[in-house]
Amino acid sequence: MTINNGILLAGGNGTRLFPLTHSVNKHLLPVDGKFIIDYPINTLKQMGVENLTVVLGGSHFSLVVDHLKDGRDHNLNINYIYQGEARGISQAINLCQRYVSDQDRFAVILGDNIFSDPIKLFEADESATIIVCKHHELNRFGVATFNDDELIAIEEKPKVLSDTFRQYAITGCYLFDQQYFEFFKTLTPSARGEYEICDIITQYWKHDKLDTTAYSGELWSDAGMHESIARCNQYFYNKNNSGVI
Repeated sequence: MTINNGILLAGGNGTRLFPLTHSVNKHLLPVDGKFIIDYPINTLKQMGVENLTVVLGGSHFSLVVDHLKDGRDHNLNINYIYQGEARGISQAINLCQRYVSDQDRFAVILGDNIFSDPIKLFEADESATIIVCKHHELNRFGVATFNDDELIAIEEKPKVLSDTFRQYAITGCYLFDQQYFEFFKTLTPSARGEYEICDIITQYWKHDKLDTTAYSGELWSDAGMHESIARCNQYFYNKNNSGVI
């Protein structure tokens, strides 16, 4: 499966990464000699994305533009959208409709998501795909719950986790089709005042148009905290220096 259009969400103030983000956009912090944002861009390119829409917002967003420019250095065509008020991932994606409307499906990735290996996509009849992954801190993410191979629940940052069923973190990489924008019209803000991505995913699921793909790579991380950035750097250091005395 090849996806030509992609959306990269690069907003937010990076409050969990203070004091580093007082003067630097969080997506431009380093991991193994690259900027954090370079990793999700590479993931999209591995899917075939050539046309990229970057959603900006929060602090120091101009630094992201300085890095990516028109996309030529990354072999991409880049458009920019500014999300003036942080109203959630779903609302940020909705702002990009005009840039992804020429093809049915498009990819979305969060600007702080690091995948060490390509995401293996398969042709599917469903209109949306979520990438799920095992994780030791499930309550930090949206969670997909399975009974054997059957998806039975989708929940945003659950406070109580199940010991009975298999549960996976919903990573920050998604595939949607144009029905996304119709589903968005039915959403209402959550208690925290945001349009939640799990609500969109649930809409696809209820309409039997959702596929799930388990990530088979060695590392997935959201790189949104000091600890997760440290783990990413340690992973790449170990990988790059294995066998070195």
